[in-house]
Amino acid sequence: MELKPDQVLYICKGDTEIADVFTLLLEQNRTLLEQNQKLERRVHELERQLGQNSQNSSKPPSSDGFRKPKNSRVAGGKKGAPKGHDGHTLRFAECPDEIIVYTLEVCSCCQTALQSVPALAHEARQVFDLPAPRVVVTEHRSEHKICPSCGVKARAPFPEGVHARTQYGASFSAWTTYLSVYQLLPLERIAQCYEDLCGCRPSEATLLAQLGKAASALEATEIQIREQVRKLPVLHADETGLRVGKQIKWMHVASDSQWTFLQIHESRGSRGMDEAGVLPHFTGVLVHDSYASYFKTHYDFEHALCGAHLLRECQGIVEHDKHEWAKQMHTFLHEAWKAAKASRNAQQPLTADGLDQWKDRYDAILKSGEAEWAQDALREKTGPRGRKMGSKASNLGKRMNTQKPAILRFLSDARVPFDNNQAERDIRMTKVKHKISGCFRTEQGAKQFARLRSVISTLMKQGKPILDSLTYALRYRTSLVEC
Repeated sequence: MELKPDQVLYICKGDTEIADVFTLLLEQNRTLLEQNQKLERRVHELERQLGQNSQNSSKPPSSDGFRKPKNSRVAGGKKGAPKGHDGHTLRFAECPDEIIVYTLEVCSCCQTALQSVPALAHEARQVFDLPAPRVVVTEHRSEHKICPSCGVKARAPFPEGVHARTQYGASFSAWTTYLSVYQLLPLERIAQCYEDLCGCRPSEATLLAQLGKAASALEATEIQIREQVRKLPVLHADETGLRVGKQIKWMHVASDSQWTFLQIHESRGSRGMDEAGVLPHFTGVLVHDSYASYFKTHYDFEHALCGAHLLRECQGIVEHDKHEWAKQMHTFLHEAWKAAKASRNAQQPLTADGLDQWKDRYDAILKSGEAEWAQDALREKTGPRGRKMGSKASNLGKRMNTQKPAILRFLSDARVPFDNNQAERDIRMTKVKHKISGCFRTEQGAKQFARLRSVISTLMKQGKPILDSLTYALRYRTSLVEC
């Protein structure tokens, strides 16, 4: 039981010294209690930070370190591709490049000569192999002549693009682009690859020049991709930070299952989004992770929030704060998406009554959560400006109240997916490139990578051959997509 100072004075009555000591001890005790509460809140936040991983927060899987990932394979099945997977194997070629016939000279039983005996049938086996790669040198010769009429010395023109005494061709530029932007090899390893395969080792400056040549040739393709992305009914967007030289820049992505548009900018927010030239002209549904800049009032699109992010946030609150409402919301989101998928498979939209039931259940979970997050210990503000600090649970709960239509849009609109995995997949290779090479040396190099990766990713999605398409675009300076 805590004693108040007046109670201490009454107990001690005439003994002033004892009363003063008790008062001092009470003050010290109160101070220690306050400090203990602050430390408990601090420890709680630190434990939350230490316990965060890709399963309960927005941290990427690469930050999990050596944590053993969850194995989704069902025990007891055979190894290899899962049930129902078509698999991949070598198909017997109808028209092989070379045929070698092995004749039967003598009978293996009685040694009778069989050269003149006709074959009854052939048993065929095919070996698929790679030819030894080599550099093909094409010499262009331009005739010089003197006109017999006027005496002017004339020269036949060289083909477009042939401008130096010795130079690399379009296929070389396409291969360099493929190895750097698709296979994500550093320049030194690309040079080593060329030396090992065909005996020539281009310098890093030459490789950079080839990448610049490819980026210049694909500028028109990038513009057409951006025009197509603006017209999409549903678009995915995301952004990630990259080191360019000594600064942090931001790679923005806007994509769907057929198109990818990447752009790099110094700003993560709306300034970078506006200069990318997609969102200011987009009027469909944008799927994103609830970053505040997407909600700027000058944008004219509808919102759909990533359910995977919300699931991870709910999981984090369940693990660290033990909130029942977060556990219920986690279950709700799983069940709602399961119901949405079932309705889409059946090509039957959810009824109005069914939608109302899901929305009412959503509201009830958040209503019950208000009492839980109101009791959370709040972190101390670190500065005088800004809003009052809120707990993780209260911030998530209030956001889910405010953004209810965007969170539940997947229930009413069959075009809208549950998560934003499309944008995350399309931007992931940018991070892989960054980790392999350490950083982009120049902003020009980062912009070239964004353009080339946009084109290659789009080609992959549309089922077009990457190398052949790049070679064609570089050789004939034409666009690779049709509007």
